[in-house]
Amino acid sequence: MLVIVVVLIILFILFMMWILDTFLMSYVYRNEKISNMETTFRELDEASIKGGLYDEDFDRTFEQLSFNYNLDIAVMSYDGSILLSGGKDTRNTILRVIDAVLSDKSSDKYLVQSQSYSVSLVEDKYVDDEYLVLVGTLSDGNLIMIRYAVANMNLTMQILDRTLVIVALLSFVVAFILIEIFTRRLTQPIHKLTELSKRMSEQDFGAKYEPRNVWTEIDVLGDHMNTMSESLENTLVEIKKANAQLKKDIELKEKNEEMRSEFLSAVSHELKTPISLIQGYAEGLTEGMADDKESRDYYCDVIVDESLKMNHMVNQLLSLNDLEYGQETYEKTKFNITELIRTVVDSSNILIEQKDITLEYEIDNDIEVESSENLVYMAFSNYLSNAIHYCTGDKIIRVTQRDKGDKVCVSVYNSGDNIPEEIIERLWERFYKADKARTREYGGSGVGLSIVKASIETLGGRYGVYNLESGVTFWFEIYK
Repeated sequence: MLVIVVVLIILFILFMMWILDTFLMSYVYRNEKISNMETTFRELDEASIKGGLYDEDFDRTFEQLSFNYNLDIAVMSYDGSILLSGGKDTRNTILRVIDAVLSDKSSDKYLVQSQSYSVSLVEDKYVDDEYLVLVGTLSDGNLIMIRYAVANMNLTMQILDRTLVIVALLSFVVAFILIEIFTRRLTQPIHKLTELSKRMSEQDFGAKYEPRNVWTEIDVLGDHMNTMSESLENTLVEIKKANAQLKKDIELKEKNEEMRSEFLSAVSHELKTPISLIQGYAEGLTEGMADDKESRDYYCDVIVDESLKMNHMVNQLLSLNDLEYGQETYEKTKFNITELIRTVVDSSNILIEQKDITLEYEIDNDIEVESSENLVYMAFSNYLSNAIHYCTGDKIIRVTQRDKGDKVCVSVYNSGDNIPEEIIERLWERFYKADKARTREYGGSGVGLSIVKASIETLGGRYGVYNLESGVTFWFEIYK
């Protein structure tokens, strides 16, 4: 398209040049010749005033005027004698031309007219040609004739026309070649920018515009597009991150909503039994069903026991909720984890002895850690509590502590039945009970392992469980 526009502009310019040549150039050329003739007259007249016109020293100047302007010049006295002649004209030719000018008395034939000379276009029928003729009188009284053949002017115009045509054709060819080269240099980077914009629209921001050696406005545009591409890429990355975060937030919200629903359902279920028992035994006391002291004491013991279970479960739920929602504030302090383990075990000795359990230690030297003593206490105490209540068979509980450089690993083994592999992952869920009957029997709420999971994750550690041939081992690992 650009090439077509430029070619049309060139054609228009050439057309205007042809118009000027055809209708204006001849007029301009003729006026230029008249001006040359007038200039020649003035120089000759000035020489006649000074008296040097007819000297031999002026001959060279006279010939130069005739040659430079391509004019026929003749100076005659009134008796017909030729004093100076700058052409091949004979006396008769000169007289014939002067007579033709002077014989025509009409004023409209003169192109220029002044007191000393006149310029007119004269047709010489003798040679069938036209001339521009200046006829005048010099200051010394002699006649002067200056003539220029129109045929010379027409010939010059023809040569000029042909030259103009050749120049126009050459100019057109050269211009076309230059335009083709220029447009290629111009359109190639534009094509690159077009391809770049297309790839950007397809979210491909890896493509970059490579500027050329010569820095132009197109290269500036390409550089700006590179900057825009990088900006869009960064923005898209941020949007993707925001979308991913939003997706996580939505999933978390849905999960929280699901957990809330499960939590309410599980709490309702867990509280239903102790509340029913408390209500039933309280109504029995009110209605006088326990007449003797032993019955009343039994009723009261059941009510107190169920109340304690409810209180323990509520406290566990509150702790678990704070841990899972990041509301549990803890401060890392240095403490002896070995002493903490022994303290928890000592506080459970009564239950261990009642169940006739053998307790074994596999503990290295005392280890100090910088962590949350409360969270470690909750994790280990829940492991030990589970081990006591599920310990069967050989009735052995083995507490192990291992120093692993920058970490410490604590595990609790209890003899007894293995945990089915298909439910191991679910053990860490809230209110999940592998054996609901036994859990209810010792007052478990199904949140102990959930508290372990939340506590160790809060500390940035790891936890797990695995089956052995004769029992089960629960473990956790924290940084010192």
